[in-house]
Amino acid sequence: MSIPEIIAVVLGLLYLVLISFSQRIAWVFGIISSAIYVYIAFIGEIYLQAGLQFIYVVLGVFGFINWGKSAETKLKIWSLKKLFLVGIPTLLFALLLGFIFSKTNQKLPYLDAFITAFAILATYLTTKSILENWLYWIVLNLLSMYLWYEQDLQLTVFLFAVNTLMAVFGFILWRKKWKSEQTN
Repeated sequence: MSIPEIIAVVLGLLYLVLISFSQRIAWVFGIISSAIYVYIAFIGEIYLQAGLQFIYVVLGVFGFINWGKSAETKLKIWSLKKLFLVGIPTLLFALLLGFIFSKTNQKLPYLDAFITAFAILATYLTTKSILENWLYWIVLNLLSMYLWYEQDLQLTVFLFAVNTLMAVFGFILWRKKWKSEQTN
């Protein structure tokens, strides 16, 4: 457990709580946490995670801007067909990344590639206020727990355990909010 990991975890938890309640400021905490994880992942030789964390920084800025100045944002639901149509190329991209990085000293290249590719998609869905982003996060957080466990970063494993619970909570909260928006 290092100081950067502790800071990244605390900021990551703040991000999760605030994003669950659709608070725009959450993106700031997520951006800073992700920037710290770029470093942590790189020195841990999980390069795809380092790249993913960098993408989180960029998408965090996009999310902050996209959510506008109000704390409230209108939620949307995507059809299963639309989720499937974006999932297939994401899976192909993950397999390609896994293959490429299996030729390096990358640790767990296919798992990291899967998490990376689908986390980019899930983050994009979050920035667009798509309810189903939480379903992706539940699966990705569980897989990430194993990935970070293999790096012996127990505090980060804890963060992803909390992320999993928060993703369930976020899905329930956003679904309830979406239903109330439909009746108004």
